[in-house]
Amino acid sequence: MQHALTLRTRACAVRGFRNGLSTWWWLVKMMLPITFGVALLQWAGAIAAVSEWLTPVFSHIGLNGEGVLTFLTAVSASIYAAIGVMGTLNLDYRSVTIIAVMTLIAHNLIVESVVQRKAGCRSAWGMAALRLAMALLTAWILNRILPENYTGTLLVAHRDAGGASFGAVMQGWATAQARLLPLMFAMIVSLNVLQQLLREFRLIGRLTAPLAPLMRIFGLSPDSAFLWVVLNTLGLTYGSSVMIGEVETGAVPRREARLLNAHAAMNHSLLEDTLLYAALGIGLFWLLVPRLAMAMAVVWAMRLGIALRERRRNQ
Repeated sequence: MQHALTLRTRACAVRGFRNGLSTWWWLVKMMLPITFGVALLQWAGAIAAVSEWLTPVFSHIGLNGEGVLTFLTAVSASIYAAIGVMGTLNLDYRSVTIIAVMTLIAHNLIVESVVQRKAGCRSAWGMAALRLAMALLTAWILNRILPENYTGTLLVAHRDAGGASFGAVMQGWATAQARLLPLMFAMIVSLNVLQQLLREFRLIGRLTAPLAPLMRIFGLSPDSAFLWVVLNTLGLTYGSSVMIGEVETGAVPRREARLLNAHAAMNHSLLEDTLLYAALGIGLFWLLVPRLAMAMAVVWAMRLGIALRERRRNQ
């Protein structure tokens, strides 16, 4: 009995390691050239130039050029980068609240959209367009419902922005990747081993059963609960490594994967990303509710579209 248990556990560890290694290597090959290109664009001032060009458009959602620059930084890089840019700018509390919600929906867009394409959505471009559109729509709504004098205390450490040399930018990029890639390897392999163990010993259903009613409210299958927890605790880049395996093995149907991808596009990493902005002094209500509402609206709209297409085919 004990020997059989050991063999099953060892087999899960081997399968998880192989799957995790394969996914990690795919992510490395995809992420390195993308992040290198983004670093070059930031050094060359291309992102700052685009933000200046877009300022008249973004004025309709309550943002000036500095706000646009922060948003584009998050879109091309990460929330951490956007917060770093905030520290160099003089943004008021109302603007930062709108930017925070926008960047929570649309950040690290290039990398995460490619990852989602492999995790079951039809098009990386379509997913990127969805996130950008929903970020802008949410900001437009917030600009109309937030009082003009909406204020609070921001805990952003302001510092002077200085132009970095090409060498400094490349060194920063290389250092960041050297720190990130081993962490990614450990996280992705561990997640895949855990997934294999939970599936082998039939524990996923027991752990996620209490979340089934919540999944139904979101418009998702109750079977999506485990992946939903992974995506909202570890984010899209790490969490999708598990989802990729589920989709490729057929454990998650393609249609359900597309619905979960649409939800996660606007509402993932609820733990880390939300706490990052909450630590700056932004209210949790605005960090959570708009994203949840938009994610639910998109998924239920997709379900309605699916139902209408099936009805037409049956007529």
